[in-house]
Amino acid sequence: MELMEAIGTRRSIRFFKPWKEVEGWKIQRMLQAARYASCQGNCGSTEAIVIDKKTYPAEKFEQLIECASTFNEIQLRTAPIVIAWLVNMDAWYKELVESFAVLFPARAITAAHGWTYKILTETTYPRLMSFPRDRAEDLLRVEAGQAIANSLLAATELGLGCCLLATGRKPAEFPKVLGVPENIVPLWLMAVGYAAETPGQRPRKRFDKLYHYNDYGTPLKEDPAVKEMLKESKMIQPMDPLPGREEELRHVCRMFGLREDMPDMPKEKIRALYEKDSIYYGEVPPGLEEKGV
Repeated sequence: MELMEAIGTRRSIRFFKPWKEVEGWKIQRMLQAARYASCQGNCGSTEAIVIDKKTYPAEKFEQLIECASTFNEIQLRTAPIVIAWLVNMDAWYKELVESFAVLFPARAITAAHGWTYKILTETTYPRLMSFPRDRAEDLLRVEAGQAIANSLLAATELGLGCCLLATGRKPAEFPKVLGVPENIVPLWLMAVGYAAETPGQRPRKRFDKLYHYNDYGTPLKEDPAVKEMLKESKMIQPMDPLPGREEELRHVCRMFGLREDMPDMPKEKIRALYEKDSIYYGEVPPGLEEKGV
């Protein structure tokens, strides 16, 4: 799968095939993709625990589920693999000089940018070490996001589905259940497996509502020619709901013994999505009136 297609094909999968195991080599490729993500100072602070439900203690896994939001329980129960993504604060406070210094013999940086080993150790490093923990953690969370994004695209390219899951129900218990030391900050759980659903591309905010030209508030106009090119490369794909999507969801829910009804919202709220100034669609699509909206 080419990169543009992988970007367009990636979805948050919420139903997995629990009977279909995930090959170990695919998880390795996902983690290698994460390892090669961009990271400031070459710090390599993003770590992960791969939880294989075949061998992971069932009682401990139930404690993990208790940490996650109730909305995420189905993903955790049906996915064969769960990855806990972490940030190691020691990568900043204890290892940063070594991590950055390796760039000197690697010839990744030059004196043209002002770097010397003396400046690194006597000026830059002390300044970075003065950062309070919350500021350094914020920076490293950005690095983790880039690594996780790499792993998501690698999984998509390999035919796997993933879903990132928050642990807001019991955030204080999350590190304890994982058994990590104080220098480790758990971020997300990621369900990994083979999808039991085939969703279309999810709605996203309009290009001209997200991006600005020269000044904030001056929209950067979407180029129709570029958009057509991205459709050809399969980065832009048919959007949900695809034909038969609701029937598929009902069937999957029935298969897992779950409730089959669909959530709804007031019709006037749906129509508002298509208003001219809406941050989403901005135009009424064909057939909306026929749907009674």
